Amino acid sequence: MRTKTSTSEVTRERILLAATDLFLAKGYEQTTTREITKVLNVTQPALYHYFGDKEALFVEVIKRVGKQVSDGMLVILSQSYDQPSDQLVAMTQVIVRRHPRDVFTLIHGSFNLLSLANQRELGLVFGRDYVAPIAKFFDQEALNLRQHVDSRVASSFYITSLAPLFGDFHRLNGTVDMTERIQQLLDLILYGVSER
Repeated sequence: MRTKTSTSEVTRERILLAATDLFLAKGYEQTTTREITKVLNVTQPALYHYFGDKEALFVEVIKRVGKQVSDGMLVILSQSYDQPSDQLVAMTQVIVRRHPRDVFTLIHGSFNLLSLANQRELGLVFGRDYVAPIAKFFDQEALNLRQHVDSRVASSFYITSLAPLFGDFHRLNGTVDMTERIQQLLDLILYGVSER
């Protein structure tokens, strides 16, 4: 026999999973609580019982996904790679596999619709779960950042440069394989577009 608590936990988890799929695919503004409840076949008051409003649900989704991404990237950071760029490719694959659309735009594009407290919360999530692991990558001795380039600045720039990986419009050289696309983009980001 299920207890009320376990039924509540299951319902909360179902809501989070459905909301995650919709928010990550469509973004904050384009996702409605009505769509989420329709997928789950629950009422909007039931959804609001677990999450006070759409904004609270979105923040919870981003916190959860950010933690998953961070955990995945930290595992990769703990491993050895022959080429440092291969490690960054693997870290980038963690982001791309979890996010069907540009993560920077997903999070920061919602800011004008969120309270200041939730903007700060998501800013912290972005810094801790996305920027910090990549900054750790850039801090490695094997890499040689240009003088006056901070690893967190390099990480933020890298993340904001990933947009071409999330759609077909900017597909580089027509490649279909995601690893190749990441490698090409990484080459352009790290080494530029012109010969020295």
